[in-house]
Amino acid sequence: MNDVPSAIKLEARVLQAIESNEEGISESELAGRLELPQEELAGVLKSLKEHGAIEARTVGNSVTWYSLQLNVRKKVLIVEDDPNINNLVKFSLGSGYAIRQAHEGRDAMKQIREFRPDLIVLDIMLPGVDGLDICQTVKKDPELKNTIIIIVSATDAVKNRFKGLKYGADYYIKKPFEPKQLRSLTNIFLRKKGKRFDPLVDLPDEHRLSAEIERVVSAEDFEVTNLHVKNLDDYREEYGEEDAKAIVRLVSQLLQDKVSEWDSRRGFVGYLGEGEFVVAGGRNETSMVVNDIAREFDAVVNFIYQGKGIVDFGLESVFGGKAARRNLAIEHALVPLNKIRSKREEIIGQRSSGSAGAAGGRAGGSKEEPGAYTYEQLRELIGSSNMEVAITRGPEGEMRVKLAPKGKEKEDKDSGKAG
Repeated sequence: MNDVPSAIKLEARVLQAIESNEEGISESELAGRLELPQEELAGVLKSLKEHGAIEARTVGNSVTWYSLQLNVRKKVLIVEDDPNINNLVKFSLGSGYAIRQAHEGRDAMKQIREFRPDLIVLDIMLPGVDGLDICQTVKKDPELKNTIIIIVSATDAVKNRFKGLKYGADYYIKKPFEPKQLRSLTNIFLRKKGKRFDPLVDLPDEHRLSAEIERVVSAEDFEVTNLHVKNLDDYREEYGEEDAKAIVRLVSQLLQDKVSEWDSRRGFVGYLGEGEFVVAGGRNETSMVVNDIAREFDAVVNFIYQGKGIVDFGLESVFGGKAARRNLAIEHALVPLNKIRSKREEIIGQRSSGSAGAAGGRAGGSKEEPGAYTYEQLRELIGSSNMEVAITRGPEGEMRVKLAPKGKEKEDKDSGKAG
């Protein structure tokens, strides 16, 4: 006779499903896989989280769950000059960590070398030594470089966010911050099972994106927008791989900040690699998100190039001249649902043909439904590989870069010839 209560059995079943997905599993996918009602699953997840076995991360409306190591006591250093905020951060992290506090830069550096924290929650504006200098010093030190750094700051996010990410910060949170977000990130950073967590690229992977795409193809009032960093390859060639990664991480941070404000029950975001993202939601929902991101990226581009000694960065460098290939910009465009459906059918057909060939042409083979797409197939479905670029000028003469589906006539085709 089995005396194990059914509630414990269910918790074990849910935990096993989460643990089997080292890179996280979405709540919707978990419900479908376990065939559990959403309300029942929510109760189990709440219980497991209260016991410290799992943690959730929310990006937009997508909730991803990760399994955590138990009985692990990591060290955290909080560097914040305001005593009240310093204590708020400590309270937010809870009692599961060995925590020390510093209120100025020089003391922070001393404690970093003595205490050897696993994670630093770091303000930027500090007496003594600036927070960005601390970040750069830690990440350049061979003995300290693996220390996780979360910057929490109210200073100019446009400029300092890029600097922080470039200097190696693992995440940037703007003040006023949400305590739950800080605690969730800290738990996943320090206790997640498997490989090291990177929140700026650990957006839904190909498995989770595949599940979302299957839902998209059956929707009518839905839209998918591709967002891509233009000239990233040129920038990488000019300044190196690490600087190019900082650009991708910046765009990812901007995207995640924006979708955290997004009131969409069905929306999702994902990273396709090579500086390419996808944003999806109800009709007319994604345009505001991507337009805001493009504007914020435009605002930070000058700081990026000033750091490279390029001060004169204007429209002429986009439309011609030797510096044209250096200019980074955000390209974005809606990916028509009929295009996604058509490409999906093409992929299914290719798989079916391959299966039929492998079976020696046996009759009676059924059409294979894709259980998952590779990143290459996702780029074919929702990527920029079959998009054309339209470069136009806005009402005040500002440059606008936008993608359009191949074969679609650009509305502003001749606008560059005017004047």
